[in-house]
Amino acid sequence: MSLPPELRLLCLQLSSTPTEQLPRLTPVLLRHVLRCQGPLSSSGNNTAKADASASSVLVHKLKTQLSTLLNGRSTEGRFAAVVLIKGVVEVGGWEVLRGSEPWIRGLLSILKKPDPEATKELCVVTLTKIYCMTHQYQTLVRELTTPTLPAFITECVALLPARSSGKALDTSQSLIEAIFRSFAVLIPRHSTIFRSFAGVIRSRAKPFLAPTFSDGYFVSSSVVESARCASVALHHTVAKNAGGDEWARFVREYVKHVHITADQVFRAVIEDWESTTGYISSSVDVNQELFGGSELDDPSQFPRWDGIDAGVQRLIGLLGLLEEYLKSETPAQVSVPLGLLLDMTTRMLSIIIPTTTPTGTEQGGSRLHPAIGREERDGLWSGLPQVYVAALGLVSAMLDRFESKFMSLASGSLDQLLWMFPSGRGYPEFRAAAYSLMTNLLPLIGGGLSRPTVVKMAPVMRLCCKDLQPDSQSSSNNNNGSESSGGKPNIAGMNMNADALLQNGVGNASQLIQDPALVAAASTLLPVLLSHVPQQNIDLSLRALLDRTAILSQNKEAMLSSIVHPFIGKNGNGIPSILPHFARAFSHDNTVEVLLRPRMPVVPSSKVVEHLDETAEFREEEEEAVMDTSDKPVHQELPMVFETERNAENNTTTDTTTGTTTSKNMVENHSWFGGASSGVATTITPAGSAFTGVTEMVEPVQASEKVPASGPNEDVKMGEDSESDSDDESVHLTMQLDEMSDSE
Repeated sequence: MSLPPELRLLCLQLSSTPTEQLPRLTPVLLRHVLRCQGPLSSSGNNTAKADASASSVLVHKLKTQLSTLLNGRSTEGRFAAVVLIKGVVEVGGWEVLRGSEPWIRGLLSILKKPDPEATKELCVVTLTKIYCMTHQYQTLVRELTTPTLPAFITECVALLPARSSGKALDTSQSLIEAIFRSFAVLIPRHSTIFRSFAGVIRSRAKPFLAPTFSDGYFVSSSVVESARCASVALHHTVAKNAGGDEWARFVREYVKHVHITADQVFRAVIEDWESTTGYISSSVDVNQELFGGSELDDPSQFPRWDGIDAGVQRLIGLLGLLEEYLKSETPAQVSVPLGLLLDMTTRMLSIIIPTTTPTGTEQGGSRLHPAIGREERDGLWSGLPQVYVAALGLVSAMLDRFESKFMSLASGSLDQLLWMFPSGRGYPEFRAAAYSLMTNLLPLIGGGLSRPTVVKMAPVMRLCCKDLQPDSQSSSNNNNGSESSGGKPNIAGMNMNADALLQNGVGNASQLIQDPALVAAASTLLPVLLSHVPQQNIDLSLRALLDRTAILSQNKEAMLSSIVHPFIGKNGNGIPSILPHFARAFSHDNTVEVLLRPRMPVVPSSKVVEHLDETAEFREEEEEAVMDTSDKPVHQELPMVFETERNAENNTTTDTTTGTTTSKNMVENHSWFGGASSGVATTITPAGSAFTGVTEMVEPVQASEKVPASGPNEDVKMGEDSESDSDDESVHLTMQLDEMSDSE
């Protein structure tokens, strides 16, 4: 193995480049490292002596330079060293890992120094990579991971901010996210080492599990997700295989937190929900300001929140935390409290948003509490759609986890979704969540849906089609406008503002902007509506709308589902298939080829089968007759047959397409075969036949009947007495033909 030139160039650039310029040169140096996998990952025993000595010298020089930069005083040099060490470890593997203890010590020391947070974040990522790579080598775990991992956990916990104090975070959120993601990756691999740090990690992660506006700082969604992953993974640290019980205990605890928060957030309405699991709502003082949580540094409580907006946000965060518990894997079997979870989601989805009339009054919806002001009620109505989305996401997580075992609960979930769908249909996020949940529910119970249930689903189907046709509304508006004006300009409005004339165009452009998540969810639901819903329970107009939407949106799966599941009405008539549109839209797809030109044998009907059976019996009888004829001695029959063929040679015609030879006298003078003595139609079998050279003979035809001319592809039918094929009769007919030919 030749020595790569990048290794020499790497050592040269590290020694000749000023330390202050190394961060700018780091991408080039890292690319050189990735091309040096051979010398970095191979031992000296596997290469030639000359190459081994040169390679070992350069590798040792590279490691020395990186150690010097890592322990140097320059922050730029330490930054470049951290990046290059990670690349060298990934490329070198075990050969580099076994001597990486000085690097681990140097990386841990950087976490204590006042270096930039970008360098500390890279240190966390590099150390996490080293600990993950040493996990498969027990010797390296004992020599490297076990002595240094506790120090790494301690330094990372020290970098995390303490309990929310209403001030801005001192640590950047990217570093916080890197630490939590490191914990989420390392806890399942080294649960014993993390056991003593589980309490402090859970306490530091608590402010980021369900943040609110009352915290005084903004927390990004990526930080929230990483904190939830690390918090959920802490049940691995429980000793004696008690992780399942720990997991279930925290799920029940967070369900209780959801109910306590909902007692405060939903105080503006009088709930009709009654718990089926024994939960009793706590009393709420409507004369006090809305608040929740705890100001004390209690690990079992979440930070304090104030106001309806913060309360709704805390409720959404807790539902998302429970969803993460269901999505994460567990080392052992766990007991999922489905009753508690479904009872909680039922409460979240039982609050109905009232509709506002043009006069400003509210109609429908849940009953209102008279002691709560309008401002708090409006805050609740504006935040409820987000609560709906979080609750539907939790139900979807349960469905994804249990799959077919969720079938007994799927009908109730679908009914509840259809019941509260009108309340959130105006919000794209809610529609996307509803479409996704219905896409997973219908394959389980769609085949057995009754007609009343399908009728309740009609608004969802129509709205799904509308979301996939964004410019249908704009085109209808343009048509209505042109029809109302009768194609004539509005002279009375010529003095209005010129910008008002562009209102329709601006509206049309805005309607073309669609939420990608909503369009994706609707596109996934459309083929399910055509394949897993009983089509006989769908109205004709609705099915036509589904087909039209599938064509206009170029949804391949939906068009294929429509073709495979045709619509048949009550009178037995169906609508035309959209196969031509499918073939035009996806002309080069193999699915179109399969539908248009199937390569499978045609299954015959009952009449065709009976006809084939009769033909087979006829051929068997014909073969038996030929076999009986072939039993006679050859010297008694062949001369007469050859004589007949020679005499009839000039009176025959041959069809070149089928190879069938027919007597001209039979065609032109068929009355000659109708004599009293005998009437015979002679057809010589083609050369490709299975019985070449054998003359087929039939019984005489009655004198009163005329024998039709035999075409190229027609067979002469035998009479009912054709079964009597005696040898004497065959000889008699052959001699009679010979006499007829002589008389000519």
